[in-house]
Amino acid sequence: MIGSDLPDLTPGAHHFLATWGKRLVRPVAVIPSYVPDHVRDAIVSHEQEFGGIAFPVLGGELEGWLECGVKSRKPWRSGAGEWVFHFADPQFVQCALVCRADGCFGVSWSEEFLPWHADARGLIEASALWADLIGWRKSTLRDGDPNEVLNALDGVGSLVKAEYASSRETSWWLGDGVALYVEPYLTHLPEGATRVHVMTSDPEAHQRVMRALEAVRKPGVDLMAWPVEGCVLAPEECPFG
Repeated sequence: MIGSDLPDLTPGAHHFLATWGKRLVRPVAVIPSYVPDHVRDAIVSHEQEFGGIAFPVLGGELEGWLECGVKSRKPWRSGAGEWVFHFADPQFVQCALVCRADGCFGVSWSEEFLPWHADARGLIEASALWADLIGWRKSTLRDGDPNEVLNALDGVGSLVKAEYASSRETSWWLGDGVALYVEPYLTHLPEGATRVHVMTSDPEAHQRVMRALEAVRKPGVDLMAWPVEGCVLAPEECPFG
């Protein structure tokens, strides 16, 4: 079974990989001789554990299929001196999906490293939660301090943080008919800004959420919001393979 060699994953993540994931044949990663031993060890470990696993991300900035694996691309040092290596190919996003030598998963547009999840397992766990919401309504997308949204929804959906699928940069909050996902921008601009996705299970939950958010907007809480339509959809056929 896909992911059976990743014992640290939750049962939900294992079910996600078994249901939607694919295991693809990968070329052998070629690691240049100049790479330090600890970086080489990280690359080899990641390829052994995750190489060839493909799975869908059904919402957020990374939406689309991802195919994990180091391939033969050369690791590099970021402007901050961190060793970074290619980790996954995305279906849609234009940036590189990478890992730092300490295992932190992130994105890179040139040679910088922008952290996203604490590690690759966090990426899988967060993606599994999107799949749990197939059929849920995308109620709203907001830009701002996620604590303002959480405070506004206090008592509406009894939201509890899903620690196993969260990190400093990203977090999932699950409640009664309500789910909230917080993530950075792919470019991390504007500085410190986050995207706050709110999903609801049914029309009644949607109305409760929208009333609560509207109530806190009136006293002056500034949360930029965008209208969104549709639901979290089941994945299309894997484009890799």
